[in-house]
Amino acid sequence: MSAAAVLPELADFALEPLDQPEDVLHAGRRSLLNAVALAVGAARHPAVEAACRVVSRLTRKAEASIPGRPDRVEAEWAVFVGGIAVHAEDYDDTHLATVVHPGAPVVPAALAVSELCGSSGREMLEAVVMGVEVACRMGLGLGPGHFDRGWHLTGSTGRYGAAAAAARLAGLDAAALASVWARCAAETAGVQAAFGTMTKPYHPGKAAYDGILAVRDALDAHRPRPMSAEQETTMFRALGPDPDPSKVIAGLGETWEIARNTFKPYACGIVSHPVIDAAVEARTRGVDGITRVTVTVNPIVLDVMGVQEPANGLESKFSVYHCAAIGLLDGMGGPPQFSDDRVNSPDTGALRRKVDVVTDQNMERDEARLAVDLSDGRRIDVTIDHARGSVERPMTDEDLAFKARAVMQPVIGDAADDLIDMVYSVEAYGARDITQVASGRATR
Repeated sequence: MSAAAVLPELADFALEPLDQPEDVLHAGRRSLLNAVALAVGAARHPAVEAACRVVSRLTRKAEASIPGRPDRVEAEWAVFVGGIAVHAEDYDDTHLATVVHPGAPVVPAALAVSELCGSSGREMLEAVVMGVEVACRMGLGLGPGHFDRGWHLTGSTGRYGAAAAAARLAGLDAAALASVWARCAAETAGVQAAFGTMTKPYHPGKAAYDGILAVRDALDAHRPRPMSAEQETTMFRALGPDPDPSKVIAGLGETWEIARNTFKPYACGIVSHPVIDAAVEARTRGVDGITRVTVTVNPIVLDVMGVQEPANGLESKFSVYHCAAIGLLDGMGGPPQFSDDRVNSPDTGALRRKVDVVTDQNMERDEARLAVDLSDGRRIDVTIDHARGSVERPMTDEDLAFKARAVMQPVIGDAADDLIDMVYSVEAYGARDITQVASGRATR
């Protein structure tokens, strides 16, 4: 890999005046809605409660809101809690080409800094678009080997996206953003060993915190030197065996990675989604008397989702065995299907133990085959070529609104409908209008 200075060009792009196509802006609205809804919905999640207890002892100023809660804290702490909340249920967006979940670090950063600065809804939307774009492009540049080495890209690339969103809203120039990204490179963190624990959502929370704290320091002129071309090359090589930094800037402004951002219909690791799809389809054909379930998937599914006997809800989100079982039993895969109670129910455990998983290197990552053998001698075979929620089978705006409403209503009641409408027409509002409704302090 030859030396290539790509971050200065990316910084110029991230901060330039935008004239994006409407489809790009709408992709930004969808990313914004999905993340805000999940943050509101997880406002009382144990991981969020734990984070808020810590933050309450550390914060000094009431600068920014925490979605779904009355708390107002310093902006960097608001994004820390927000990043944890968006990712807590493993229900967030996914850029399938990289497996980055960009909304978790980027949207809380855009919300908090927009509230702090009094930004317009349009300014906040553009910050989300550019932050998501930066996070995804950094993932492309790092290459698939970065994930294969065990990195969690939402943590490792999310801080670049969060910093880009914050820098745009705060008025930094491109040279300052490049220096902020040098600091982000020094703080790269997030490993897959944390999957199935409360540490996993900490990754985007810390990424968002690091990104906007670096921006605040840059505003005070505390800036490291931007990386040289040689230092960039060293950084990319350190993080994966097959980086291609040219992909970070390829087609800037012409092709948009945010347009390839997808949204989860199921609250678990995304590589198991085609398995749930297959199980849900099999269930519609009648599956009384199951004797055996055979699942065939790409090997990465067992690498990420190989927990056979999950001990709790967090672990079940990384169990393809559990995913097959709840699809067959419940016909859905929302947060209740990945709760401690559902994991430990006798019917779920009994069916999980009837699931065999076979890997096939020739299968795509979002493909699955499922065979259900029944006591009456029948076999039900289902093949899923692309999972629901993928680029090929995207969730509609109505699907996304239904999901958002379902997670938000238990927390903010009828204001959930107000918030959905506001985000889909975000340019008509100020950022503070959005954050007040999301925190439950006001209705439209």
